[in-house]
Formats: sequence, C-alpha cells, structure tokens
Amino acid sequence: MKGFGERHQTPKKKANDNDQKTSDEKIINTALKLHSKGNFLEAKKYYESFINQGLKDERIFSNYGILLKDLGKLQEAELFTQKAIKVNPNFAMAYYNLGSIQKARRNLKGAEISIRKAIKINPNFAIAYSNLGNILKDLGKLQEAEIFHLKAIELNPNHPLAHLNLGYLLIELGKLKEAEISTRKAIELNPNFAGSHANLGVILRELGKLQDAEISTRKAIELNPNTPRVNETLGLILLEKKEYDLCLKYFSKSAVLLNHREEKETNKKRFSIISKAKIEHDIEQFEYLASKSDDSKKYINLVKQYKKIASEINWPSDSGLINLNNTHQNLLKDSYNRLLNIIKAPRLKEGAINKSLDTKQITDDYFNHEFGLTYIDNFLSTKALNSLRNFLYESTIWFDVKKDGYLGTYLINGLANPLIFQIADELRKKFPKIFKSYSINQIWAYKYDSRAKNKDSSLKGINVHADYAAVNVNFWITPKEANLNPKSGGLIVYDVEAPEDWDFNTYNNNEKRIREELKKSKGKTKVIKYNENRAVVFNSNLFHETDSYEFKEGYKNRRINVTILFGRREGSREGIALSKSM
Repeated sequence: MKGFGERHQTPKKKANDNDQKTSDEKIINTALKLHSKGNFLEAKKYYESFINQGLKDERIFSNYGILLKDLGKLQEAELFTQKAIKVNPNFAMAYYNLGSIQKARRNLKGAEISIRKAIKINPNFAIAYSNLGNILKDLGKLQEAEIFHLKAIELNPNHPLAHLNLGYLLIELGKLKEAEISTRKAIELNPNFAGSHANLGVILRELGKLQDAEISTRKAIELNPNTPRVNETLGLILLEKKEYDLCLKYFSKSAVLLNHREEKETNKKRFSIISKAKIEHDIEQFEYLASKSDDSKKYINLVKQYKKIASEINWPSDSGLINLNNTHQNLLKDSYNRLLNIIKAPRLKEGAINKSLDTKQITDDYFNHEFGLTYIDNFLSTKALNSLRNFLYESTIWFDVKKDGYLGTYLINGLANPLIFQIADELRKKFPKIFKSYSINQIWAYKYDSRAKNKDSSLKGINVHADYAAVNVNFWITPKEANLNPKSGGLIVYDVEAPEDWDFNTYNNNEKRIREELKKSKGKTKVIKYNENRAVVFNSNLFHETDSYEFKEGYKNRRINVTILFGRREGSREGIALSKSM
C-alpha cells in the first residue's frame, strides 16, 4: 500500500499490522472524502488525528498541506507538503500541491519548478500542464503558457477547467474570439460551473456584445451569487449601458462580498500583502477618522494596534511588499483592508463639472495636438470637488498595495458612487467630439506617499505605460498648497503611441521595451504640471508616466488622482486586465 513499507513479520504480528493498516486506511479515506466535499474543518480533525499518532503517509501530508493553504496558513502548508515529498519523492501530486502553495505565496519561480517536477514524474498529469500554463502566464511567458494549456487539453480533452484556463490565457493574448470558443467548450463540458459563464461574460463584454455578456454574467450569478468579481463584471456591463443606478447595486454588492470574512480568506492577497507605506497610510487615515468620527475610540485603538504591529515587522524598505505572518494576520483580520467606513458621495442636481468651461476651446486644443491631448483647469464645481475629496479621505477603500508605495482603489473596492458616475457621464455629454460614442470602461483612484521626495526613497509614482482604452481622463484633487514644487507633480505624456501589434502586458508593463521605443521614436515630451482640480484628457495609447512629485507630509496632503477610461484601444481588443494611470 502506498506510503507503507512491507516487512517480513511473524504471522500474528503481520495480522495485527494488517488490522492497523486497515484502520489507518479508513482514517485516510474518511479524511480525503470529507476534504473532497469541502468539509475542511472535519477533514482537518482526521488529518491531525493521523499525524498526531506519528504516522506518515504522503497523501495525508500532501492533502493536509493543501487544506492549510485553503485556510490561509501558507507557511505550514508548504512545510507539510515538503514532508509528503520526503516520505515519497516520486509522489507527483505532492509536487503539484507544493507548486499551488508556492504560487499562493507569490513564489512563481519555485512554483514553476515544482509543477515541472510533477510532470516529469507523471507525464500524463493533465491538470498539472494546465496549472503550469497558469504559472507561466503570471510570469509573462504567454506563448509558452499556451503550449502547456494545449497539452493539457490533448491529454484530457473533456476536462472543462483546462479549456477555461486556456480561455483566460487567450484573453491576455488578445485572441478574444478563440477565447470565446474555448470558454464555450468549458461550458459545454460543465454547464453548471459559474466560472466559465463568468469568463464568457468578460469576453463578450470586450467584444462589444453587451446584451449577451449580461446574459452570461447573470447566469454565473445565478449559479454562484456570492462571487465578487462576477458582480463587478455585471456592474461594468451595466455601466457601459449607462444604467448607473443598477450598476451601483452590483459594484456595492461586490465590495460587500469582498469585505465578508470567511475561514479561508487569509489566503487572499488583499488580506495578507502589506508594505510599510501601506500600514503608515492606514495609521494616518485612522488618526484622521478619529478626529472626525463619533466613534473616535475605535480608531484610536486601531492606531495603537497598527503602530505596535508596524514596530514588530522587519520591513525590507518603505515600499517593499511582504506577507503578514499568521499572528499579525489574525490580529488585523477585522480591520485590515476592510470597509470600516464609507461615506456618501451623491449626485448633484446642479451638475458636477464646472459650468463655465469653454468646451469648444478645450475640444479644439485636444484635436490640435497630433495624437489628442489637452488639460482642463477648474474641472469640477467646488461642491463636487469637496464631496469627492471627502469621500476619498474618509472611506477606507485603499486596498491595492503597489510595490512602489502608492495605493489604489477600484469600483469593486467601494470607489463606486453616484457622483463619480455623474462626472464620467457629464464628460461624455459636454465633449461629444472627444468622447464620441465611447462608453465608460473603468474608473479608479490612486494615492501617493509624500515621503517620495526624500533622498534615496524607494517610493515613487507610476512607471511609463499606455492604457487599454481610447481616451483617458486623469484629474487631481489634492489642495495645491500641499504641492511643494509647482513645476512638478503632474503627468509626463510622450508624443509616441504604443505600437498596434504590442499586447497589453507589453505596452502596460514592460518598461524596458517602452523606453527603447521612446528612444527610437524620438517623440516630443509634454510635462503637464500638477494643479488642484486639473484634468488631463489624452489619447490612451500615448505613453505616459507620473512626474516626480514633492508634496507635504500629512494625511490630507497626499497626492490623489482619479482616472476614468473611455472606450477601447483603437484597432485592438485585448488585455482585459486593469490598466494604470497617474
């Protein structure tokens, strides 16, 4: 029997050992059955009972490791999976599980090595090929990833997950029609898997088939109503259809679902990834809320707790990302990246955008630029600016922790509100020649750390990139008094468009190739200085980056920008991941 050695024994002893093996096997089978049915806590009891007896079985160690992964205990999970490999170095499933755990710990290189080992041991391990394809995709090796996904399907053409994973990859490769075919095959093989319907909804939205996209996404919600990303997708579809009240319902639901605490959620990056810049931002925000809230005691206690934890962590740098250990995760589980506070930002009857704007002149300026670029001062009405600013100051929605120290928030995090949709909709109506028939594609906001001005700081803004849209609108809301250098702090836009044949990962993330393209093209550079309530409107395909910035320290002095994307990149439909803009 796998995991147990045969020994030459007397008949009586052998019979007793056989009885013991039968008993052990019953424990193993019961644990595996409970685990496969999703009854994690009961399975955990059986696994631990077996382990506490000092017994060794690679299946128990490996499956207990994957259970610990599901419970968010990644370090322990990796330890037990390594024990499984020690018991049986030729157990392919243990290497496969180890790769899954390493992927969850953001050790993609290690995950790749482990999954390749699983495949070497078992060359017919179909789902391992598919998982390796996912890892290679995350490593940016898209072409190689496709080879492994296709191999998984060759080995098991009736495995719906293999077809679905290929569909995810084909989206990133810009092969949306092929992605649709692959995802529809996954649905054919398993019509009741919500993830396939959800992915089809994403693809159909990108293909401009909004009605069909809505049908697929609603089917996914019918099958699994509590998936945040699917509710977000339906919100985005309804946003494009200009059904603002209804889309807000689904964005709000997605934010609430993300905020709901479950047993295994500590495995989610949102609740485990942190940086020194992030924890210090949260401390400042709690101090600010303590000064304004009726429940000031709650925020004062959070400040004390966060300061204590910050002092206990050996930070690699101000901006370096780390995983919270289990102790700190447990202490912060009810507060870190939670919707502790969110205030209203209602529609304004009198309008959100400044009524005195010279729309004709602004439109002419945009088209007088070779590729499309202008900026608007006094963009929002005073009332709209103050309302949105207070919303972004007081709402605890800054959940996306970036490696350069800045923080992001998106519609799925709680950014969605009636005022921000009103601003986007009024832009389309006031400048029809610029925005044409483009729908609202995405909205987000970023907040920056003022210590970036310090010498040798690792903190900075966003690197050079282009976005997956037709037109960008970036506007800044931090009071101008916070800007210590009026000549900087804004946006650098290059008169160079991303080549049409570049995929999303290249034009949005590959700084080296972009710099080479800029050097080769010798395009002009336009530096748009920071100004409070200034909006920059430009062709999304132009390369751009955050200018250097020098802002006062203090919570209300942090540089904040809001970005609204309209339409899709011209001549292309690829790269459905979130873009980034300053």
